[in-house]
Amino acid sequence: RRKNATRESTSTLKAWLYEHIKNPYPTKGEKIMLAIITKMTLTQVSTWFANARRRLKKENKMQWSPRNRAGDDDDD
Repeated sequence: RRKNATRESTSTLKAWLYEHIKNPYPTKGEKIMLAIITKMTLTQVSTWFANARRRLKKENKMQWSPRNRAGDDDDD
């Protein structure tokens, strides 16, 4: 059974996101650290960030240049 993210865990992720708003792509190491802190899986953290970036873009709150995916092994 899937557990929903709590307000506490998402507040940690939101804090990271807004601190890094110019480049909202955490590294694999940062994702691992955030997963441990929030008690979420790495996949959940990656998905949360992908959705958060999509929401920001949709609300037109943010414009950033997408990172170069070519040499990147850090999937979302």
